[in-house]
Amino acid sequence: MRIRSSVIFLRALEVILGGLFLYAGMQKFLHPYEFAEAVLAYRLLPERLVGATAAVLPWVEIVAGLFLIVGLKRRSSLVLLGGLLSGFLAVILITMARGLKIDCGCGLFLDRQVGWGVLLEDGVFLVWAAGLYAWERRVAGRTRLKIFGKKQKTED
Repeated sequence: MRIRSSVIFLRALEVILGGLFLYAGMQKFLHPYEFAEAVLAYRLLPERLVGATAAVLPWVEIVAGLFLIVGLKRRSSLVLLGGLLSGFLAVILITMARGLKIDCGCGLFLDRQVGWGVLLEDGVFLVWAAGLYAWERRVAGRTRLKIFGKKQKTED
């Protein structure tokens, strides 16, 4: 069985995206107080929810990233990461509109202020995740057709 180079390339893109989220989640997990302060600085959540958000969000990133790396539940992981990124983009836009000059708390790089750079980065990650999801969905459709031996017209 021959594996196409495009499959290897797209799988590598999944591993890289998963690695970025695994790293970002680990940074937040390893520095919980700094991350909680970053969440609090956005002034979007009641104080009583900041701790829960700071405790849960890193684990969501870690698990989704790890699953994407090892190839488990890839589409589910991509949907989850896409949802996170959509939420991050909304929070960044709201923060920029309010004129707050705060650290993004992203976890990829230290001490980065919310702004156009962070917005662009998360936008690129969202497009990346959406593209990989579309590819995964297409591959799953083809595999399902082969398994059940059905010849159906596929849209390309």
